[in-house]
Amino acid sequence: MPSPISSSLTQSLPLPLAEAATPQIDLRELQTELDELAHEVHRAQSLGIPLPKAVRSPEFPELALFHQGLRDALFLEIPSEIEGFVHSLQGGTASGAALGKLQRTLVDLAQGEDEGDEDEHRVELRTALAEFLVFEAIRLRLLITTLSSEDFEQVGGEEEDIDAIAWSEVQALLYEPVLDDPEIRPFEVMHASASVAIARDAAFRANLLREAGEDFREELRMRARLRGALRELRLPEAVLLENALASLLGDERKELTELQADRPVALDGLSRQAMDQRVSRGRRALSSPDRRWPRRRRPSLFDLLRQPGAAA
Repeated sequence: MPSPISSSLTQSLPLPLAEAATPQIDLRELQTELDELAHEVHRAQSLGIPLPKAVRSPEFPELALFHQGLRDALFLEIPSEIEGFVHSLQGGTASGAALGKLQRTLVDLAQGEDEGDEDEHRVELRTALAEFLVFEAIRLRLLITTLSSEDFEQVGGEEEDIDAIAWSEVQALLYEPVLDDPEIRPFEVMHASASVAIARDAAFRANLLREAGEDFREELRMRARLRGALRELRLPEAVLLENALASLLGDERKELTELQADRPVALDGLSRQAMDQRVSRGRRALSSPDRRWPRRRRPSLFDLLRQPGAAA
């Protein structure tokens, strides 16, 4: 029997479930995973922990894996049949209309819309899950637009900052009466507002950097260029090399077994030897002419959805 917590969401998914040419989605498994997320989101809310902090905390392992996994999934190479489906979600197609319906469903549930369920705790879980998914959707759109260039990172912006801005805008706008208008697309409103907030944040950082030394500004530019280059690589190489070059990026290097546990979308199924070999080949490739870099052979969602005119 479908879970009452997640069934409202999965029933609205605009997925090509019945097409033989596309991967089939196990809705029961998906609903189970969403239910686990709902309980962790609700627990974080009960403890007063903001979602941008909870998704990076070992206290909430399912949230952390889901949050990082969604981000990494943006950079996975996708098969041609899925590429066509992604294009169908854009514009005025039936799939695009279904996506709009899902977005409206998420917003309605996040606002606590009553579906006739008398179990208060269950309603709280469903509302918490929907609010979390709205946050993740806005955060992903911000990632795509912001990481399409290196501008935000060149002034010291990090992905954690994008998370915080996405969450702040969702909190500020989710209960605004204007979102109840059926002619309004709530995700577009929240994304637009968050994009303005990103621009303000970048301008503030740029002003502060005018007081910093040139060496520090050049370090930020170097890190931004390196991260931009890594985003063009195949996902496993990007994750492994980002970790190998952690000292250059101002991060802490992790043991490969720990990295693999944290980034299963990128590294699941790779042996320690295979990861070591990819790191070695990747290091050599990055120091060689650009054409030898381990770039994606097929486009990722990031490639398909990034801002028009961004570098391919």
